[in-house]
Amino acid sequence: MSGSTISYDIPGLERAINEHSKFILTCHVNADGDALGSTLGLKAVLARLGKKCSVIVPDLPPTTLLWIPGAKSAHAYEREITVCDQLIEEADCIFMMDYNAHSRTGKLGEKLSSLDKGSKYWVMVDHHLDPVEKCDVMISNPEASATCEIIYDCLRNSIYKDQIDVTSASCFYTGIMTDTGGLSYNSSDPDLYLLVADLLRMGIDKSEIHDKIFNNKSVRRLRLLATSLKKMEVIPGTNVSLIPLSKPVLDKHRYMTGDTEGFVNIPLQAKNLVCSMLLMERPDGIKVSLRSKGDFSVSEFASKYYGGGGHFNASGATMKMAFEEAVEVLKRDMKEYYTAMYGEENKIKEQE
Repeated sequence: MSGSTISYDIPGLERAINEHSKFILTCHVNADGDALGSTLGLKAVLARLGKKCSVIVPDLPPTTLLWIPGAKSAHAYEREITVCDQLIEEADCIFMMDYNAHSRTGKLGEKLSSLDKGSKYWVMVDHHLDPVEKCDVMISNPEASATCEIIYDCLRNSIYKDQIDVTSASCFYTGIMTDTGGLSYNSSDPDLYLLVADLLRMGIDKSEIHDKIFNNKSVRRLRLLATSLKKMEVIPGTNVSLIPLSKPVLDKHRYMTGDTEGFVNIPLQAKNLVCSMLLMERPDGIKVSLRSKGDFSVSEFASKYYGGGGHFNASGATMKMAFEEAVEVLKRDMKEYYTAMYGEENKIKEQE
């Protein structure tokens, strides 16, 4: 929060908005509630200011999040390359929302990297560790629960605070709820609850938003979840779980982007497990999602072994190898990392 642990460059944000008229708001691949909430919430504010603004996402957003105000108007780069390239060329200011490296935006990132850096004004708003790109305005706080928390905190303390309406507030609230599991993790800062109370006072429909976030799943997705839990195993000699989802399994359940959102968190409900891993076979490689609790750093693990990264207790990486090989390599590397942390004597206890 800006009032406690970090000072945000609010003057820089005000300057970026005031001095430019054509904006592009971008986010990372596989956009989640925070990525969409922060971009669409900011877009609503810019629209009220009469600015020309387009949201460009790398790929199609999950259908379960298309209810977020403005989501259906977002351009998916992989589907509208020509249109998106023209919008990018015409823009004078580009926002990087909820990511800090172009590599996290797929083919969209290749386009952004090819631009003459001085031809656009760049603004980063993000809560991930170790920013890679250098922007004209850097608003980065890894201690924040979500990028939505950061952008809302900045806007409400800026000259544009009166431009935040119930639509943008709903977007920001959505991002905070999805990135904290309804304030169940990454949400220990007392100031965060004052911010959430502020959003509630603006008249957002909390019950409706929660219903759409947490009770908006398909039967097909629930069956995939059941299969995932059946496949879950605990790596011998550790308190770490692994859920391997191969392409045949995903195809059988007609997997769609966003279907596995939250799956990796479920094993952590077991009292003795300290880390959970979800391995998915995707066209661009093997996607590894990692979550942990307590002092177990999955960002260190992802970075050390696979060049990945993220947050202390929530991270990810991509492995370029056959699925079966990736499963074995992940087990081997995690056991090595776990043993280095806790020693050989720390064995998994039977779950009741």
